[in-house]
Amino acid sequence: MAQESIAAAGNTEVPAYLALIELGYSVDRIDKDGEERWIAKKGTLQLMADCPLELLGLSLLRSERGPRWQASDSEIAEFLTRFHPSAGRP
Repeated sequence: MAQESIAAAGNTEVPAYLALIELGYSVDRIDKDGEERWIAKKGTLQLMADCPLELLGLSLLRSERGPRWQASDSEIAEFLTRFHPSAGRP
């Protein structure tokens, strides 16, 4: 079986938007002072991002981690150790 790959590109914008709608979000695009922002709302939750794909990522983040979605100090340290091992070292 061939490996499937999906890259963040223009062809993911509409499917991301459609997934958000299926998840019950309302989605709007705002262009203010030449800056584009996308907003998804569901109940009292509002997500803001630069594109529908980022909104979808935020919706998954909130869905999986809940209202306390922020990373703890230990989670941040683990991330930095793994992906930026030289961070904070002279």
